[in-house]
Amino acid sequence: MKKTKTGLLLLLITGLTTGLITEQLTSKNSPPVTGRGNPTALQQKYEQWKVSYENRNGAETLSLPLGFAKAFSSKQSGARGLAKINLLNGDVNVKLSGLEKDEDYAFWLIGGNKNDSTAATEKLVANFTTDSATHLLTAQLNRQDLQGFYINKVAITKADKNPTSAQLLSGSPSLFQRMYYDNLLWTVTGVGQIAQADKEIPFGFLLPKPAFADGLHEDLATTLGEQVALGRDLFVNETFGGNGRTCETCHRLDNNHTIDPKYIANLPSDDPLFIAENNPDLAELENSKLLRQMGLVLANIDGFDNPGVFRGVPHMFALTTSMAPEVDKEEGLVVNALGWSADGAPGDGSLRMFTVGAVTQHMPLTLNRTEGVDFRLPTDEELDAMEAYMLSLGRTFDPHLDGMNFSSPIVQLGRELFHSKEEGTGMCKGCHFNAGANSSTTLQNANRDTGVENQPNNLARLLWEPTPVDGGFGQEPATDCGWNDSRPCFGNKEFNVTTVIEAADTAPFFHNNSVSTIEEAVAFYNSNAFHASPGAKPIDLTKTPPRETCERCIHLETTQVVSVALFLRTINAMENIRSSNVMLDQVKQLNRKHGREILRLATAETEDAIEVLSEGQIIANPEALELLKEAHSLEIKAARKKVSTNRRNNLINRAIILKIDANDSLLAPV
Repeated sequence: MKKTKTGLLLLLITGLTTGLITEQLTSKNSPPVTGRGNPTALQQKYEQWKVSYENRNGAETLSLPLGFAKAFSSKQSGARGLAKINLLNGDVNVKLSGLEKDEDYAFWLIGGNKNDSTAATEKLVANFTTDSATHLLTAQLNRQDLQGFYINKVAITKADKNPTSAQLLSGSPSLFQRMYYDNLLWTVTGVGQIAQADKEIPFGFLLPKPAFADGLHEDLATTLGEQVALGRDLFVNETFGGNGRTCETCHRLDNNHTIDPKYIANLPSDDPLFIAENNPDLAELENSKLLRQMGLVLANIDGFDNPGVFRGVPHMFALTTSMAPEVDKEEGLVVNALGWSADGAPGDGSLRMFTVGAVTQHMPLTLNRTEGVDFRLPTDEELDAMEAYMLSLGRTFDPHLDGMNFSSPIVQLGRELFHSKEEGTGMCKGCHFNAGANSSTTLQNANRDTGVENQPNNLARLLWEPTPVDGGFGQEPATDCGWNDSRPCFGNKEFNVTTVIEAADTAPFFHNNSVSTIEEAVAFYNSNAFHASPGAKPIDLTKTPPRETCERCIHLETTQVVSVALFLRTINAMENIRSSNVMLDQVKQLNRKHGREILRLATAETEDAIEVLSEGQIIANPEALELLKEAHSLEIKAARKKVSTNRRNNLINRAIILKIDANDSLLAPV
């Protein structure tokens, strides 16, 4: 193997990690244990976000989407909103839809007081009466009355209520917004109108601050490392005063932040995952049959007043690449496209609220789900840290597939069939641009109805007949759902497009875990269920002009299915190599105890690469397999208790080089 090629691939595979993480982790005597989290990548993503946010006038206007959240609200609501606060002049504009007409409401700021910790943390901005299904509230903030106050949240209540007792809608600033405003960008550079305002921000004191603001100005990289480490600890260990479950109960670190039937079968009977079997008060928290046999968990995605649906547990990798919803499709009011239907988080639909929703859904002591009794809500400090951890997981960019060529002609054919929109191919590129989760047209994360829920002989329903039809995005009731168009559901039947780079080692597939292998997942798009779905754009003579052919009906031969699946297995293995080497770089900076813990995760990633390359219908790259097996053997030796730190690091360095060579062998010579 040429040294120049190996060196180039080293840069690409470790991507801003080998040098930068090492520099970051050695900046303190006791480096943070971030596990799969990558603080350097998180900082890089923040810098990219900052540019985009400024282009949307973020320096001048604080924008906060509003949504219903069971944890904060006493009454189910399908209403949504978007609050904008102008930081230059104090103008407030709140666009609302779905509130009851001719009812009296109030808009509040919720936060704290820098000067007096005992001061009221709720500020009434305005009372208003809705005049139609959509309402625009305008108000003017009084700067003098708000001195010392800072915003953590905004909320809508009924006029005779306050946010402590009953919030109808609420929204909170994201971690990146808090970081941005604490950086006080306008003191360094003028943006838009700010440049003409002598860099004076009259309402700047209202800006939300991250919980770790005291250290933010000194060293952002180090601060983020500490936040990711704290978030990881909370993710793994914090029960939030609930039933003993943590976030890791369903998103297992040693199983790609997910669970599946094979993994579940090896858990002890007293594992918190099975709390519904062991606690009569929580007997209806899960369906044991669907959980154990299919890896499906109960999700009250349509509100606790409606029947829940049963979904697989999605992994949490590469969120920063895959959660920007298509503009205008959800009227710009969904902050992040999360979960299987892009509405996996309550309230404003943000990653921050995802944690609140998970605690309320999966961790209560009883199904009354009373905050302060059945669980406690995460603090702002905890939400900051957990958001940092989740954002730092996995890749921060998608590969450039058109510039990649593979050594195996079968894998190369799979790439050509996959990354195309031409008739006669897999036409996967339209929804999975560069094998990610974004549309090739909008470059944003999309929702599509591909007919997955309409497959005949629904496996979950064969096990448990009352299994409801999952309506996907939204909470609107419908009666024409399911394979025979006769079942009730809630939603518009659309599900979120997911990244397929991490697919091969995170089976089963689709929101209902209906297929078990990547080959079956590819073959689904040959099925009648897909061909009859809106995603395929089937024949429709009622349209004007009539659609006389199915525009996206896919017809892959068996060998082509194998080729596409082997391509997906190959890029999955390449991501396993990248991820494993990032963690190995981290291990070299840690003591033996903490290093062994992260080394175990890195070794599991190498094992995943071996599995996805060896479990296909053919072995397309035996050379890569041999190199990976040799690297895996070195990692096992490095994890032994009696191995010295120097010996461990030497073994790790050798394993890293072997995996880089394995990655080289998957690609065609340059």
